[in-house]
Amino acid sequence: MSSISRFSGLLLAAALPFAAQAELPAERIEPSIHPELAAHTKVFAQKLYKVADNVYSAVGWQLGNVAMIEAPEGLIIVDTGESVSESRKIMAEFRKVSDKPVKAVVYTHFHPDHINGVQAFVSREQVEKGEVQIYAHETLLANVVAQGALVGPILGVRSAYSFGSYLEPADEKEMNGGIGPLVTPEPSTFIAPTVTFRDRLDTIIAGLPVHFLHAPSEAPDEIVLFLPQNRVLISAEVDQGPTLPNIHTLRGTKFRDPVQWVASLDKLREFRAEYMVPLHGQPVTGAAKVEEVLRMTRDGIAYIHDQTVRWMNKGLTPDELVEKVKLPPHLAGYTPYLREYYGTVKHSVRQIYNGYLGWFQGDPVDLDPVPPKEKSARLIALMGGRDKVLLAAGEAYLKGDYQWAAELAGYAIRVDHDDALARDIKARAFRKLGYASMNINWRNWYLMSAMELEGKLDAENIRDRSVAMRAVLLSPDMVRNFTPQIFLQNWITRIDPEKAGDVELTLGFDFPDVNEQWALEIRRGVVQLHQGIPEGAPLKLSMDKRFMETLLTGEGGLVKGMLLGDVKVDGNLLDIKTFLACFDFGDEPFGLTVR
Repeated sequence: MSSISRFSGLLLAAALPFAAQAELPAERIEPSIHPELAAHTKVFAQKLYKVADNVYSAVGWQLGNVAMIEAPEGLIIVDTGESVSESRKIMAEFRKVSDKPVKAVVYTHFHPDHINGVQAFVSREQVEKGEVQIYAHETLLANVVAQGALVGPILGVRSAYSFGSYLEPADEKEMNGGIGPLVTPEPSTFIAPTVTFRDRLDTIIAGLPVHFLHAPSEAPDEIVLFLPQNRVLISAEVDQGPTLPNIHTLRGTKFRDPVQWVASLDKLREFRAEYMVPLHGQPVTGAAKVEEVLRMTRDGIAYIHDQTVRWMNKGLTPDELVEKVKLPPHLAGYTPYLREYYGTVKHSVRQIYNGYLGWFQGDPVDLDPVPPKEKSARLIALMGGRDKVLLAAGEAYLKGDYQWAAELAGYAIRVDHDDALARDIKARAFRKLGYASMNINWRNWYLMSAMELEGKLDAENIRDRSVAMRAVLLSPDMVRNFTPQIFLQNWITRIDPEKAGDVELTLGFDFPDVNEQWALEIRRGVVQLHQGIPEGAPLKLSMDKRFMETLLTGEGGLVKGMLLGDVKVDGNLLDIKTFLACFDFGDEPFGLTVR
C-alpha cells in the first residue's frame, strides 16, 4: 500500500471538521538506526586496553571509561564510571592484571559518568582512614552540589531525554551513547575528594610521579594526568573521544567556552605524549597520532568558534549562522573524532552566539512577544483554522518534510494539548527524524518526545523515571557531603511569592552535631540566608545534620521529624507553619514537548 493511500484518512481527518477526532490509519514505522551511527557502536566493544607498561583502559562497559595505573606501591584508578555494578565488573578485570591495593582515585571532572561508581573500587571507610586518597579539582564538590541540588529536578528530566532513558528496547537495540555504550543509570556512590588543587599539581602517588593539570573544557573542573616516566597522557574529556566535542549539551549546562577549550587542547599538545588515554573511546598510540588527534580536535572547535564570531560580527542571527557555519571537508570527515555522533555544529553555533550576546538577537519584536499559546491561536486563525493547518501538516509529512509537519502540528498542540491528530502527526514526524539522525542526542530527543506525544510517558511513568534519574545526580552518598549552608541555600529558589508576599519572618536552624547555626529570613517573597541565628529570634528548629540528609533525599520530612522528636521546635507553631508554607518543594512530573 502506498504512503498516500495509507494517509488518505489523515488528510480527510484534517480537512473535514466532523472528522476532527478521527483516528489515523495504521502506519508501522519500524525502528531503525542511521548506518554510520550503527557502525559507531563497534568502537565501544568491551576490551581492556594495555597502554605502555602500566596503564590500562576499560572501554565498553559503560558510557565513561575507567583507567588503571599500576604504580610501584599500588593502583591509581582514574574515573569510576556511572554504574557501580558495571564498575565492579571492571575491577574484576583489573584484578586479573594486578592484586596491588588501590592507593588513589582520581575524578577528572564532576559529571556522573566519571564519579558515580567509586565504591566499586574503594570503600568510604578506606578513604576516611586515609588508606586511599581521592584527587580532584578544588571546584569539583561545588559543581556536584549545584548539579544535584540547585537544578537537579529539571536537569534530571532533561538528562533522561538526552540519554533516552525511557526508550523502548526496540529503539535501543544495537545503539550506543555517542561517547560510549548504553547503560542503565544507577544511584551515585560518590565519596568527596581528599586532595584538591587549583592549576597544577606535581606529586608522587604510590611511588609514581604524576603531573596533574587543570584543563577547563567539556567541564569547568576538568583535569588531566601526565605520567612522565612513559609519557602517557590521560586526557579526560579535553579530547572527548570518538566524536565532535559537545560544545553545547541539550540536557543543559553552563557556557562551555570554546576559546578556553582550544587553549586546553594546546596545553595537552605541549606534553608531546607518546600515548593518550581519553575517558571515552579507545586509546591513541604514537606521538604523531596523538598530536594529530589533538590538533584536529582543536582545529575543529576553533573553526566553529572563529567562523561563528566572524559572521556574528556581520549581523547574522543564530538561525542564519547555522546555515552559514559548516566544517570544511577535511575537518568534517575526520572520523571518528570530528563526526557528529554526540556534538553538532549547529548547536555549538547557537551556544557560542548565546555565550557572547545572550538571547536577544536585535529585533525588538522579541522584547515582549505574544505568549506562545495566543500566538499559535492567532496564526491558526490566519491560516484558515485548525483543520487547514493539520491538512498542511499532513501533506508536509507525506512529502517527507518532517520538520515543517512537526512545526505546523505544534501550533495546534499549543492551543489544545489534547489534540490527538496534531500529536499523532508530530510524533510520527519526530520518529522519522529520529531514526534518520546520526547524532545520538538528536535521536534520543526526537524519540523521547514522540513517546510523550503518543501518551506513553504518563505522569506516573515520568515520576518513577525522574526519581531514578535524580538518584544519579543526588543520591544519599552525595548528600553526605552537603553542608547545612548548601541545604538551606536550596530553600531560596523554592520560595513561592504568592504565599510569601505579605510574610516577614525569620526562622533559625541549629545543627548541634556539627556546631553550625543559620537563619532564613523571608521578606515579602524574597529569602535571604544568614550565618548565625539573630539574638532573640523567636523561631528556631534544631536537628542533627544526619536528619537534614534525610530531608534532602526525601526519606524524611520536617513535620514527621517534629512529631518523632528528630526536630526540636522553639517558638510559635503557627508562625513556623506560616513560614514553612511559603516554600514550594513539590516536584510534580512534567514533560518537555507537549506545552
